[in-house]
Amino acid sequence: MSVVVGRRQTNNFPLCVVEALEQVTKYCSHPAGPGRRPNLVRNNELQYQLDADLFCISPDRRVSRLNPLQQLKLLQILCGYFQEKSSEPRAQQYSYFQTIFCGREGETLLHDARISLLMKLCSLAVQFPCPSLLIHVSQWLSQIGSGKTYAQKLISVLVDYFLFSPPEYNLHTYLMPLDDDAPEFVAYFIAYSITDYNFRPQHITVLQRWLTGDHCDSLVSIVKEVPTIARQFAESAFGNLVLYDIISGGRKQNQLHGVTVMLYSDWSRQPPLRLFPAFKILVSSDFSASIDIPTLAYHIHIATLAGFWSTHDSAELVSSNSDISPELRRVFSE
Repeated sequence: MSVVVGRRQTNNFPLCVVEALEQVTKYCSHPAGPGRRPNLVRNNELQYQLDADLFCISPDRRVSRLNPLQQLKLLQILCGYFQEKSSEPRAQQYSYFQTIFCGREGETLLHDARISLLMKLCSLAVQFPCPSLLIHVSQWLSQIGSGKTYAQKLISVLVDYFLFSPPEYNLHTYLMPLDDDAPEFVAYFIAYSITDYNFRPQHITVLQRWLTGDHCDSLVSIVKEVPTIARQFAESAFGNLVLYDIISGGRKQNQLHGVTVMLYSDWSRQPPLRLFPAFKILVSSDFSASIDIPTLAYHIHIATLAGFWSTHDSAELVSSNSDISPELRRVFSE
C-alpha cells in the first residue's frame, strides 16, 4: 500500500498539519491483506509529507519553520489527535505514534527534530490531559531500551517544568492523577526523576500520592518488571530514597518510609539494589546534624538480611573514609 502525497506549498499552517494527520490515519488504517502488516514507518512519500507539513522542517533539515505560537498550536493539534484516537485499540493507536515519531530513525537530524517535539508534546499532554500519548511514549521507551538517553532527557524536562516551577503555580498537581491513567509513564517518572536525596516539597507530594496510594502495588510491579526502569531504579533512585529516609527521620517523619523498606524484601535479586553510593555520600558529607541513627541502623540491618549489603561492604566503606564520625563507624561496624 502506498500513500501518494502531492507536492504543494506548505505555508498554509495549520491546515497542512491536519491534512498530514489525515494521511497518517488513512495509511495506518489501510488493510494490508491476509497475514500481512503495513510497514508503518517506511513509506517515503508519507514521511516526506510529515517532515514538510507536520513537523514543518526547514529545507536544510535543521530547524522548524514555525514561530513559538505556531509551535504551540501544533502541539495542541497533536494532543487533540491522540486524544481523539484514544478509544481505538491500543495497537492501532501505537501505529499512529510510530508513524509520526519513529519514521526517521537512522536519519539523525530529522529523527532528533521529531523527538525534540515529542518531549515538548509530553509536557502539554500532562496538562491537556492526553494520557494515551504518555502510554505510547512509555511503550516506545521500553522498546528502545537503555541504550539511548531519551528517558532521562524527557523526565528531566518534565521535572524542570512541573517540579521546579514556583510552588505557587502548583504545576506538580498535573502529575498526580497520572497513576490512574498512565501508570507505565509514572513508573518511568519515578525511576528517572529521583536523582538526588534532596527532594523538593512538590516532588515529595507527588511521590507520596503515587507510592502510598491505591496504585502503589501496580506501580511497584511495573518498576520491577520493565528492565530499563528496574535498572535505573536499582542503581540510582532507590539509594536516594534510602538517603532521604535516613535524613528525614524515618518512619515517624517520612511517608515514603514504608514503601522504601518494603522494597528490600519485595525486590527481585537482579538488578541488585545499590546502596554503596548512597551510604558513601552519607559518611563523606556533613550530615551529622540530620542523620537519624536508628533509621540508618535499620536500613543496614534489613539490607543485609535481604542480601543487598554485607559486612564486607561496611568494612570497605569505613576503611575508604578516614573522616567518618565515630558514631557512624560504630553503626556500620556492628
